[in-house]
Amino acid sequence: KHFQSRHGAKPDGVLGAATYAELTRPIIQRVHQIELTMERWRWLPAELVTAPIIVNIPQFRLFAFESTADSEAHIRQMDVIVGKSFDSTQTPVFAADMSYLIFRPYWDVPYSIALKEVVPSARRNPGSIETRQMEIVRGSGDSATVMPNTAENVELVAKGTLRLRQRPGPNNSLGLVKFMLPNPYNVYLHSTPAQSLFAESRRDFSHGCVRVSDPVGLALYVLRDSPEWTREKIQAAMNGTNSVTVTLKNRIRVLIVYGTAIATEKGNVLFFDDIYRHDERLQKALEARRVRS
Repeated sequence: KHFQSRHGAKPDGVLGAATYAELTRPIIQRVHQIELTMERWRWLPAELVTAPIIVNIPQFRLFAFESTADSEAHIRQMDVIVGKSFDSTQTPVFAADMSYLIFRPYWDVPYSIALKEVVPSARRNPGSIETRQMEIVRGSGDSATVMPNTAENVELVAKGTLRLRQRPGPNNSLGLVKFMLPNPYNVYLHSTPAQSLFAESRRDFSHGCVRVSDPVGLALYVLRDSPEWTREKIQAAMNGTNSVTVTLKNRIRVLIVYGTAIATEKGNVLFFDDIYRHDERLQKALEARRVRS
C-alpha cells in the first residue's frame, strides 16, 4: 500500500497488473523521471516572491502556499481533476495571476464543445438544451440576450453566430464557484458537481480546466485578505440565487506545472505516470541537443 501511494495508485494492497508494472520498472527509468523533473524545475523562478498556488498536473494535486516558505505545514493541499490526455483537452503548463472569483457562475460553453456535443442532440430534439439547463444567447457577458430555443437558432449556434451557456446552479459544469486567472488558454480553476470522480486515482477527465475537490477551502484561501468573507458567507454565496463576482485585494500567482517525480519533506520520493507524454518528448529533445553538441 505504501508503494502504491508513492506511485499515484489506489492503495488497495492488491498486486494487480498496474502495480506489478510499477514494481518491475527499471530503476534507470526512475532516474530519468527525476532528471526530467529537475530540468523542468530549472525553468521556474529560483525564489518565490509571493505565496503561490501550484498545480502539479500528473500528481492531480494542488498546493496553496500560506507563505513563500516551502514547508508542508504551511501549504493547503487538495486533489484536482485535470484535462484528458487527448491533445485537444490537455491542461497546459503556464503561469498566470488569479485576480477574481465568481460564485454561481454561468458556464459559457466553448464552441468546440457546443458543436460536437450539444448541437447534434439539439438538432434531433431542441428541448435537450433545456434539459441540460442551457440557453441560447446573443452577445457576450452575463447580460447577453436569451434567444428562443428553436431549430433555427440551433443552426446559428452551429455557425457561431449565437452561443450556448449553462445557467448557474448545483448542476452547472463549473459547480458553484470558479477562480479566474486570465490567460490565453482560457483555463481556470473551478468546482464541479461530479464529486465522485475524485475517488479515482487517475483524474484526467476535464476539457482542460482544473477542477478542485475543496472549493470552499480554496475560496477561504484566496479571500484571506478579506476577513469579511467567512466560511458561512462563502457557502451562502455558493448556494444563493445570484452570480457574485469578487475581486481579490492581492493577485495570486498560479503555476500549472508538470513533474512526474516529487521529493517530500519526510524523504519519500513520489512518482507519477507521464499522462501527457511530456517526459518522453523532453527526453528526446535533450538527447537531440546532446547529439548536436
